[in-house]
Amino acid sequence: MWVRATKLGYYGHKRRREGAVFQLEPITRMRKDTKTELLKEVTIKPEQQFSAKWMERVTEETPKKETPGLPPKTSTYREHQATNKGPLVSEA
Repeated sequence: MWVRATKLGYYGHKRRREGAVFQLEPITRMRKDTKTELLKEVTIKPEQQFSAKWMERVTEETPKKETPGLPPKTSTYREHQATNKGPLVSEA
């Protein structure tokens, strides 16, 4: 199932920002059966993972869009102090 993030959310150990288009995939895990105490394999379907709070369904033909990451760090703390002659955060 293909979805678009309508606001910030998390899926697949990634932050998904508004506008990101991605696929919900079945997740298989081992769970302990409460009655028999035995382990059994459980599959969580994409329909069960869908959240109307921050996702909307889209077609497969929708252009895929990854969440943009943070811009690369251009300077270090020490470089900032040397350039700006002071601490990174004001001490007021």
